Amino acid sequence: MNTGIVPRTLLLVLLGISLFIVAIWLIGLAAADGKPAYELVKDLFVPMAGPLIAVMIPLMVFVILPNRQNRERFALQLCDQYYTEGMRLARNIGWQHMVTEQRQLTPIRRAEKLNHFLDYLTKPEVHRGIDAHQDELYQRTTQVLDFFAIVNTSVGRGTVDPGIVRAFLLYYYLWWRDEIMEPLRKTRRITTDHPKFKPIWWEPLVHLDSLAGPQAIATPHPELIA
Repeated sequence: MNTGIVPRTLLLVLLGISLFIVAIWLIGLAAADGKPAYELVKDLFVPMAGPLIAVMIPLMVFVILPNRQNRERFALQLCDQYYTEGMRLARNIGWQHMVTEQRQLTPIRRAEKLNHFLDYLTKPEVHRGIDAHQDELYQRTTQVLDFFAIVNTSVGRGTVDPGIVRAFLLYYYLWWRDEIMEPLRKTRRITTDHPKFKPIWWEPLVHLDSLAGPQAIATPHPELIA
C-alpha cells in the first residue's frame, strides 16, 4: 500500500464529512424559526454526535494509526539500511576517495577528478573503459548518493516519518551534500534531458534540505562521519 496517498485521501474524506455536517446545520438553523438554543442543540448537534463518533473511531483505528506506524517503520528500515555492512563499506570507500584523498590535490587536479566521475556517470564510453578498481570506487560512491536520493523521494511522498529521518540521517546527508554533491554540481553542467545521463541525486534534494531547518548543526571533524 502506498502510505503516502492515505493522508491525502483521508483529508478529502474528512473535508467531505465536515461540509456535509455544516450544510445540515445551516439548513437546520435557517429553519429554526426562533427556537431556543437548547432545542437547536438537541435537534441539530446531538443527533450528529453518534454518526461522527462512528466514523472517526474506525478512521483512527484502521487508517490514521496504522499509517503513522507504517511511516515510522519504513523510516527505521531506511536508517537500518544506512548502517548495514555493505553501506558502511560504501560510505568509507566513497568518502575516502571523493573527499579525504582529494583534499591533498591542487584545485585543478581535484576538478579533473570530479569531471572524470561525472564522465563516468554520464558518458557510456568512459564508463565502459574504466578499470575495475576505479569502477569499484565510483560504484560505492554512487551507492551512497543514490541512497540519499531515495530517502529524499520517500520524505517528499510522505511514506516515511520525517522526524525519524532527521534524527538518524540528516547529519550524514549534510556532509555528503556539502562535500560531494555540491562540488560535483558546481563542476559543470551535464545533460539533464535523459534519465540515462542524469544521476538521480543531481537536482538538489529539497525534501532532505527542508529538514535541516535554520538552526546550526554541531559537527565533529569530517573524517569521523563515516
